[in-house]
Amino acid sequence: MIRRHMVLVAFFFAVAVLSAGCTDTTGTKTGTPVGTPIPAPTTTIAAHTPPDKITTTPELAAFVAHAAAFARGNGRDATIAAFNDPDGPFVIGTVQVFALDYSGNLLADAGEPEVVGTNIQDMADSFGIPLVRKLAETAGFRRGYVSYTYPNPAKNNTFEPRIAVVEDVDGTYYVGAAMFASEGEVFPSVKLNTSAAHPDVDDLVAYVKNAVAYAKEHGNEKALSEFNNPDGQFVQGELVMMAFDYDGTNLAAPPYSPELVKYRINLINYQDPDGVETIRGMRDIAKGGGGFFYTAARVDVDGRSLYIPKIDYAEPVDHEWWVFSGIIAPEYTRAATGNLTGVQLRYYTREELFDRVNEAVAFAKENGKEKTLAEINNPEGRFVTGDLFVWASSRDGVLLADPFWKSGIGQNHWEFADPHGMKVTQVGIQAMENGTGFSHALFPNTALNGTADVHKLIYMKAVDDTWWIGSGIYGLRVE
Repeated sequence: MIRRHMVLVAFFFAVAVLSAGCTDTTGTKTGTPVGTPIPAPTTTIAAHTPPDKITTTPELAAFVAHAAAFARGNGRDATIAAFNDPDGPFVIGTVQVFALDYSGNLLADAGEPEVVGTNIQDMADSFGIPLVRKLAETAGFRRGYVSYTYPNPAKNNTFEPRIAVVEDVDGTYYVGAAMFASEGEVFPSVKLNTSAAHPDVDDLVAYVKNAVAYAKEHGNEKALSEFNNPDGQFVQGELVMMAFDYDGTNLAAPPYSPELVKYRINLINYQDPDGVETIRGMRDIAKGGGGFFYTAARVDVDGRSLYIPKIDYAEPVDHEWWVFSGIIAPEYTRAATGNLTGVQLRYYTREELFDRVNEAVAFAKENGKEKTLAEINNPEGRFVTGDLFVWASSRDGVLLADPFWKSGIGQNHWEFADPHGMKVTQVGIQAMENGTGFSHALFPNTALNGTADVHKLIYMKAVDDTWWIGSGIYGLRVE
């Protein structure tokens, strides 16, 4: 298997709390310049009783909302001083509030005071995602979640999934806080009501279309009120309604995630457990008129966590907002109960998938297209390890090379759809160009001469403007 070798900027490992920034468009900044010593504040913090430990995203969102309210009420100088106090109320265990301006300057971080005053705008996570810019983008929508991987100091700087909540203060800077997966629930979207009867894909589509029709007949306000009603007509067991504007800000959420509506959480940079940007991907599909998308949902059975493929269907309501819902993919309803008989399990990791594609892209840039395509086409070549292999395609969807799917080479797969209608190539290219590069699909394991559709996590990366290289790992993830 391929192992990860990464070169990171020196301070990347030093910053224990995630921070963010992007090119400023607000004009002249106000407040104290970065790095200027600030006296301790004499202000009084508004009444707020934080938990002893933060382990859930609602708790994290409430903590950040309190910090942002404090910032708006006490001025920038006093706020930055309070946030930089390691013994102050804005540090709860390993979770602390940080503050950044929109140019990427770290203004406050009680956990890493030596980094305060530096610019970390170009910081990326272990999968190359520009996490600082992602945080700034989300804060620009007022408040939201951002997913990423980050080295956990408590685990020898091993990279671990993490989620941050960020909130804009006044248009010149924003605040946030984050927690690791080992500290709490960083994937709030993965909950499913698996005790209910399982609807099929036709039921899912009809349910979403009915919601769109209801909104058009009754208007946005009444529709959103009904979608958010835990006892309303749109809570139907496994089927629950989600609604968003086109920036990715939540308008309606299922009963088990009321904080999304309460805090108007933006999820454009939220990732599922496999690194797929779910809301960005479905938003793009809704913009195109609607369609299918896959995410991963965790189901805990008999002491194990199973990451079950979930098929979602999204449609636009109008030019302002869109809706979606999802169900367990029919092929995996039995697996969701813990019965894994006959189910292929995932062997390779997302890190190995990422590394394999990047190895092939680097080879292509060094050796040229012709030699690379020949190597990819070789089933005994350097890019094949069991059923972990790469393929190559043109930007418009023509398969250029594949070590096992020989009949598909030379054909245009732009409109290729899986059995449920998800357009695999188009979704993958959208993820490559607009998201993290990761996407889900159901596809036969061609390396094993399989014919049954199997869950596949795909990663794609462009070589240049004309072609790209992709790979996928098959099977159900079990932990």
